[in-house]
Amino acid sequence: MDSSLMNKLKILADSAKYDVSCSSSGVERKNSGRMGSAASAGICHSWSADGRCISLLKVLFTNKCAYDCQYCANRRSVDVERASFEPAELAELTMEFYRRNYIEGLFLSSAVEISPDHTAERILQCLSM
Repeated sequence: MDSSLMNKLKILADSAKYDVSCSSSGVERKNSGRMGSAASAGICHSWSADGRCISLLKVLFTNKCAYDCQYCANRRSVDVERASFEPAELAELTMEFYRRNYIEGLFLSSAVEISPDHTAERILQCLSM
């Protein structure tokens, strides 16, 4: 995984920690730091109806938000490092994690970059790949 994609993953996984889910984050499956290291890479766990543990990649599509909602950790006026995935980047990253059996699914959320329609179209493009 190239360093720019790893940096995006780090930023957008960290930004996703504020999205509520029935999961736990912070799995510690370390290696040399290349593809396969799940430490701080947005891997979280959720549970199926039958009690089975499911690993998910939990990230934001973007944390570049057009809105300035006072309750939001990713609002426009907050001084945080910003990033956005390209649709193909996130699709490929998710499938690579899936193929390597690190995850079974994707928990995807997003800030509103430019407009709700623009953001939804880019997410749909990613999910359609």
